[in-house]
This record gives sequence, structure tokens and C-alpha cells, in this order.
Amino acid sequence: MSVFASLCSNVWAQGLLALGLLCLTKFVWDIFLSPLRGIPGPFLAKVTDLWRAIHTYRGRVDLKHLELHRRYGTAVQVGPNCVSISDPALIRTIYSTRNPWKKSDMYRPNDVLIEGHRLSNLFNSQDEDWHNQNIRPIRGLWSMTKVLEYEPLIDETISKFVDKLSLRFVDGTNANKIFPADEWIGFFAWDVTANFSFGRHYGFIDQEKDVDNLITDSTAGLIYFAPVSQIPWIDNLLDKNPIKRIGPKPTLTGVLYAFKVVAEYQAQLADKKVKAGSVDHTLDKYVQLKEAHPDMVNDQQIVNWLMLSILAGGDTSSATMRAVLYYLAKAPHASAKLAAELSSASLPVPAPWRSIRELPYLDAVISEAMRINPGIAMMFERVVPETGFTLPDGRYLPAGTKVGINPFVTNRDYEVFGNDADNFNPDRWLPDENENTEQFELRRRRMKDTVDFVFGGGGRVCMGRYLAVLEIKKLIATLYSMFDIELVDSKHEWKYRDAWFVYQYDMPMVIRRRSAA
Repeated sequence: MSVFASLCSNVWAQGLLALGLLCLTKFVWDIFLSPLRGIPGPFLAKVTDLWRAIHTYRGRVDLKHLELHRRYGTAVQVGPNCVSISDPALIRTIYSTRNPWKKSDMYRPNDVLIEGHRLSNLFNSQDEDWHNQNIRPIRGLWSMTKVLEYEPLIDETISKFVDKLSLRFVDGTNANKIFPADEWIGFFAWDVTANFSFGRHYGFIDQEKDVDNLITDSTAGLIYFAPVSQIPWIDNLLDKNPIKRIGPKPTLTGVLYAFKVVAEYQAQLADKKVKAGSVDHTLDKYVQLKEAHPDMVNDQQIVNWLMLSILAGGDTSSATMRAVLYYLAKAPHASAKLAAELSSASLPVPAPWRSIRELPYLDAVISEAMRINPGIAMMFERVVPETGFTLPDGRYLPAGTKVGINPFVTNRDYEVFGNDADNFNPDRWLPDENENTEQFELRRRRMKDTVDFVFGGGGRVCMGRYLAVLEIKKLIATLYSMFDIELVDSKHEWKYRDAWFVYQYDMPMVIRRRSAA
């Protein structure tokens, strides 16, 4: 027994020694020999991805990235093989349409595991050919012209929403009752997504609650995805292990709900309760593609397409709309200026697109809210191609390096947005008295190109961006033409968590009917 124990002891000692030497070798390489050693950054970030995973888990990695770039410059090492970039001029290079840089493996934890099989989606696929092939049939359905076909469905949800707000927080005995804006904006955003996606509401507005925990499960999935995406192989041990799945299941609830809705709609078509082409929701448009693309379009493909709006539609648009309400409440002069513009437009309810599409201050308010509080506030990671990449200052990033830009950082670039880039100021989107039309258009275009990166870039840009703008503009124009919306305490600060999508909480407000001028 003593000989056996001695052998075991020696094996363990040798194993620990080998592990120690391996760690030491990696440490020496990462600090002194790595091709990224010329890129500044936190010491721990150079030796382990745990650094960025921990900061992401804490919920304000957007602020950490901004702080690091203002300290170190346009390129910061945030992992042993990962560099964050802050130069807005590089957006079109890293997120190019031609010869696109491949998405990194950070997106892989977003796969769904159903009956032991991983299902990728158009958002997280690293295969550009697969992505292009699968998105080609639906790309034309997401132009602004086609998106405007959804306006009646959006109007239906807006009418339901303002009627419910009037009943619960504005009129009669409920006047001046505290309006938890963060919660109710989420209800609207998710219900309107459901209505244009498959022609019915989830029921959040009607039932005044998170129906079937759809929002809760989605949020939990993103809170899991955000830190795990920084060390993506860990997902194989947690959510994707074949023995015991640990933690929330990213996107699973939404996928299962989508499969149920598609099956129900197919049954209605088979029973001739509805006729394909008779309604203008997304599901019907996708079902019609079965005839044009019989080899590609089946129920699984339709769910894959639907997930683009189901996964992102509610969370990203609600983040922007919450930001509009919050920052306008913090800037009463801006709220009054918007109300005056809307009053002059004499809008019906809901506000029609044709009447609001070119209102300059409405556009300025929404653009500014999206700038200072983007709906996605983490790095969109890509992989440097085989040719490598040389930064404008001459530093070289070898092939295989993970790189990315965080919209939160570029949206606060002093050169693009001025010295007050950290402040909410819609007037920056309007002409300055000291600039001519050409100068203003040049400045505005540069700002817009930077802020539009919130929707991604290149061939992977969010197809629903026009729909999001339509939905947001219509709701904000309707609300502020009808109501005054204020924080209960003007000094109150909301709570905020960056978990890929941005989640804002604790927004107690009072909503009152606007008096006639």
C-alpha cells in the first residue's frame, strides 16, 4: 500500500509540476512574446479571458471599455487574443460587406440545444456562405417600403397600449398613480413584436404581466450569454453538456414558442380558417416562400427566420424607448421642445408615419437616445482574416486575433460628437448657427454612420432596423403628443445592466394627459 501511495504521490506531483510549467510558459508568452504585446491593456486581460468575463458579468462592461479607451487609446487588449477598437473610421473595414471578417466564437453559446442537437441561427452563425444563402429569400421583405405594410399592426398595439395607460395611470381614480415605465415599455415592445411577427399579441398589455415568463427567460438567457460569450468553450460544460444542463437556456423559450405558433398557423391554413397572403404579418410572408423555395423553406427554417425578430425585437427597441423617456424626463427643456413640435404637427392617434417621418426634433431625440444608450453595448467580435491587419498607427494584428468595436464607445467619441459626448443633447443633431448646410450635412452624416452601428454593420446588419425605427418613432410621437411624462423624483437615477442587450430598471414615473394649447 505504501509503494502504491508513493507512486500516486509522485504522479500527482509530476502532474502539478507539468501544469505549473504549462501555466508559466503561457504567462511568459502572453506578456513577453505575444504578437499583441504592443497593444496596451489591463495586466490580467493579457493573460486570461476571465478578466473580461468577470467585468461583463458585473453588468457595466460598456463603461469599462470606455474607460480603457480613454486611458490607452484606440486599441486596447481585453483578452489574451482579443483587442477592442474605438476608431469609428474602422467600422466599415472590420464589418465590411465584401470579404467580411468572420464572426468569432463568442456567438456560439447562443445556439439552442433541442434533443441533443445544436441549432444555430442567422444571428450567431459563423458560416458566411450559410448565412447569405439562408437570408437571401427574406432580405427583400425588410426594406422600408415592405416594413410599412406592418403599420396597421403597430397602430393596433399602440392604441391598445395608450388605452391601457390611460385607464391604469392617467384618468379617474388612477390619476397620478406611479407608472413603472421600464416594465410597461417592455410589455409594449414585446407585444408589438408578436403582432407584426405572427398577427397576435403575447398578452403582456392585456394581462399586465410577463406572460409565460417570456421576458424573464429571455433576460436570464442574455445574462448567461453575455459573460459566457467571453469564454465560449465554457458553454460546452454548462448549457450544452449532455449530462446535466446548468444555468438558463439561451433563446430556448422563444424558439419553442415560435415552433408552437408556426404549427398552429400551418393547421389554420390546412383547415382553411385563414388564407395565405390575406394578412400582413411576418409569419404569413415566410409561409408563402414555401412555393418559391420548396427545397429550403420548412417549419424549422421559418422558425429560424422568425427568431431574428423574436430574439432581438423586444429587447433592443424597449432599451431605446426607455432611454427616450428617461433622458427626456431628465431634460424638461428637450421634452417641452418635442411636445411643441408634435403639437404643431396636429397628429392623430396613433401618429402616422407619413406625418412624423421628417419631424427634425423627434428624429434628433431618438437618435440621441440611441447614441447615448445603445440597445446593444458589447463588442461585436470578428476575427482578423488570413492577411492580418495593420491599424492606422502602424501596429499589426495577426490573423486569428479577435477584434471588435463596442457601439457604446464609438457613440461617445469626442471627435465625432464633440466635447459634450457624454451628455444627452438632441440639439447636436440640428444645424448649428455657425455652420452652413454642407458643413451640417457632413457632420450629421458622420454622426449617423457611427450611431447606425448599433444595428451592426456589413452583411450582418440587423434587417429589422427600419421596423425598429418605425415602431419607436410612432410610439414616442404618440405618447408625447398625448401625455406629459415625468420622473416621480427628477433626481432619481435608473438601474442599468449591460448583458449584450441593455436592460434598464427602476423608472418610476407619472404620466398626465397633456393640456390643450
